[in-house]
Amino acid sequence: MRPLNILVACEYSGAVRQAFRKLGHNAISCDLLEAEDNSPFHHTGDVFDIINANPLNGQPWDLMIAHPPCTDLAVSG
Repeated sequence: MRPLNILVACEYSGAVRQAFRKLGHNAISCDLLEAEDNSPFHHTGDVFDIINANPLNGQPWDLMIAHPPCTDLAVSG
């Protein structure tokens, strides 16, 4: 199986990106905040910029994982 091109949106911790990179995939994270781990595999800015820029040598994204803020997902409180 070839490495997948993965975009992890709305993530600044780098945890998901790091897990996919350890498995040999081309994972890049993106968030409005800078990466906590100062990774070169993180884009600080609007996710639509990196979706359209296609930074992986013109290769399409195989997978996108988005993590909106928990307050947008929870109905408690």
